[in-house]
Amino acid sequence: MKDQSTNALWASAFVLFGLILFVANKHTPTVHADGAISNNGFTMVTSPDGRGTDLLYVVDDQNLVLMVYDVQNPQGESYLNPVVAWSLPAMFAEARK
Repeated sequence: MKDQSTNALWASAFVLFGLILFVANKHTPTVHADGAISNNGFTMVTSPDGRGTDLLYVVDDQNLVLMVYDVQNPQGESYLNPVVAWSLPAMFAEARK
């Protein structure tokens, strides 16, 4: 009888452990890349560059400037590195030539 109750306790412990792991997995933060957000005169788009770096493209709708930032390790770093900024009217004028 003692072995039966011990087995039942072990079985319930494994079930509880599995439920805890399942619930804990649901609360991990996820990063959504390849999405666009537009708010307060800015449009932001994220995109991976294929080498482990994520790129953030920011369009300033009021000043007509395209800015590009990169994050070397998107999961571990909390700062952005500026890559380049272009004036959109000048960029399109150059492309039309």
